[in-house]
Amino acid sequence: MSHSITIRCDICGATCTSDATDTVSAARAAMVPLSWARSLRDGQVIDVCSACRVREKGPGTPDREAGCSCEGGELFDVLGHDRFGHRLANTLLRAGVDSVERLSSLSARQLRDLEGIGAASARRALSCLRSEPGG
Repeated sequence: MSHSITIRCDICGATCTSDATDTVSAARAAMVPLSWARSLRDGQVIDVCSACRVREKGPGTPDREAGCSCEGGELFDVLGHDRFGHRLANTLLRAGVDSVERLSSLSARQLRDLEGIGAASARRALSCLRSEPGG
C-alpha cells in the first residue's frame, strides 16, 4: 500500500510531500535536507519551510544549527549552516564553484553535472539563491 504524507508550513502554507516514509516524524526528518524545520512560536511548535526560515532570520545573521562552528563564507552563508548546506557548499568548493557569483552562473542542469550534486542539491542551491536579497 503506497501513500504520501504532506507537511504544511504553518506560516505561509507551502507544502512538502514525502512518498518514501510511513510516519509523520519520518516525513519531517526527510524534509530537514530541504531546510524545513520545527520552530517554537507563541508557545507552540510549528512547521516552517525553508523560505520562511530565511525571511525570519535577522539581516546578517546566518541560520546556524546549534553547535555549528564553521568559519562561514559566502557559499556557506547562502546555502545554510546545517548539515545539508555544509555538505553542498563543500561539494561545490571541490568542484571549483567558489563564489555565489559562480554558483549563480550555473543552470540546474550544469549543477547536476557536477560530481556529487544530485537533483535535491541543485534544487537547494537554486532555492537558496532565489532567497538571497537581490537574487
